[in-house]
Amino acid sequence: MQRQVIRCVSVTAVCFVVIGPATHVAMADTGAVAGITIGGSSQAVGDSDQPYLGPGFGGTTWSSVAFGEAIIRQHWSVGGEASLNGSLTGDQFERVPGGANQLMSRHRDSIFSAIVKVRSSPASRFQVAAGGGAGFAWRHTLRVGSFARDFPPAVLNPVTETLDDAVPVVTGAVDAVVRIGDRLGIVALVRLHKLEDEDRLPDGVVKRGVSSLIVRYGAGVQVHF
Repeated sequence: MQRQVIRCVSVTAVCFVVIGPATHVAMADTGAVAGITIGGSSQAVGDSDQPYLGPGFGGTTWSSVAFGEAIIRQHWSVGGEASLNGSLTGDQFERVPGGANQLMSRHRDSIFSAIVKVRSSPASRFQVAAGGGAGFAWRHTLRVGSFARDFPPAVLNPVTETLDDAVPVVTGAVDAVVRIGDRLGIVALVRLHKLEDEDRLPDGVVKRGVSSLIVRYGAGVQVHF
């Protein structure tokens, strides 16, 4: 856990150390862009490791991306974004000493990335941009259920488990913007996030049963300053 946090902080710090000075210059020369979108977040069903933990779960829920970036030399931009989503839910079975837990699991991933993009001509009413970056994801899983013993007497005891950890993430980005004024535009975006934890404990056992590959998409507005 400590190594993952240190790695996440290091990756993000390097990105912003590189991006920071360029952003300052860009804002002075060509301005900045900020925006927000609402859409969906999709994750495939994760791995199952029964009888230890399973089945995996996934699905689609809402998501929102807030971003800010500076334009450099018309065709490049650097910035950062935060991506949040609703919870995914699933029923799981977990083998524990002396018995098993029957659980309702809720999971969400909050993602924070530094992004570099190459852009089409800013003079055009329709613009596209593509790029990538890195950062970290905060993974939160809450499990609530009951523990059942393997042997009589059959007693059900309430169980609550919380898993929280930060992991490095690599992000791919595609944007499309239609300008509707000098400063305002309609933006649609797609993000592909690869979380570098593979959903595994150090001994190789599945940790959550949730995929580490996330696709997020949405539409909203952006403002050019």
